[in-house]
Amino acid sequence: MVAMSRYVNPVRLVAGTFVLALMLAPAYFFVIRDEAGPGIQRAEMLATVASGDVGLGVGQYAPDFEISTPEGKRVRLSELRGRPAVVNFWATWCGSCLTEMPDLKALQEERGVDNVSVLAINAGETRAQADEFIDFLDAPFVFALDPGLVVSDAYGVYGLPLSVFLDSEGVVRGVYRGHAQPEILEILVKAAFDAAPHGELPVVLRTVTHIPRERVLTVSDEEDGLRFEGRSLRCDVSYCAGEVAGHALRAIAGVRDAAFAGAGGTDRALVVHLEAGAGRETVIEGVKRALESVPDPVYDQPIVVKDR
Repeated sequence: MVAMSRYVNPVRLVAGTFVLALMLAPAYFFVIRDEAGPGIQRAEMLATVASGDVGLGVGQYAPDFEISTPEGKRVRLSELRGRPAVVNFWATWCGSCLTEMPDLKALQEERGVDNVSVLAINAGETRAQADEFIDFLDAPFVFALDPGLVVSDAYGVYGLPLSVFLDSEGVVRGVYRGHAQPEILEILVKAAFDAAPHGELPVVLRTVTHIPRERVLTVSDEEDGLRFEGRSLRCDVSYCAGEVAGHALRAIAGVRDAAFAGAGGTDRALVVHLEAGAGRETVIEGVKRALESVPDPVYDQPIVVKDR
């Protein structure tokens, strides 16, 4: 095993992590925002140009997306093709993220900054919150902000940290949930360079910090029915409400028709047309149960219904 000192200054790491955790964690509110600050646009999932299957499984092409850097520049995952890449999801309140990233920085420097890209995506925080650690780490990563958890949801990021290792063609060569020790990072980055399955990973205790998410479903009245909006209606790489819920919704007493509207992803809504005299609360409860019957990898709490 390679000594830890090869990758990070222990004193600087421990002191910085401890202080940042104490300072930032109490001030963090788990609110999904559309923007992280002025000039920061919401991330967007894109159609993936690939010659094979698209998904998060090993051997599949990673789903493409566009996301903002803290400076407001837009970056696409597909733009990183041409050399191996690591997509790392993190947040300042995640202690294991803060201890892992210096190791990832050291490994990138060892492999060559021009030879491997690191796209470090902050999950759910504002630019001001993320900037404190970005400035402290001083790493040559491409940092990006996902305040609305658009990419995080699509990639099934239930907890942090999570890293996806891609080869030069954008094919997934490894996905690691939890704090990756230096030797594990080496194995997975080597697989990305070799464009081949990774070797056996050491069995270690993984530290994963769950991202609390509110599962809110808003409902508003329409002329002959109801309109529902919420994260549980999304259709992305990790989950699609319409695959199972659509059939269940049409079977609810009083529902004449139920259809998903919108282009896809987080913009979808559910429009339910009702039979005359249908009980509003009965239909709402039926819609809630139908959506909860579809396993969601990241929104696992009971749905809270709110009137718009």
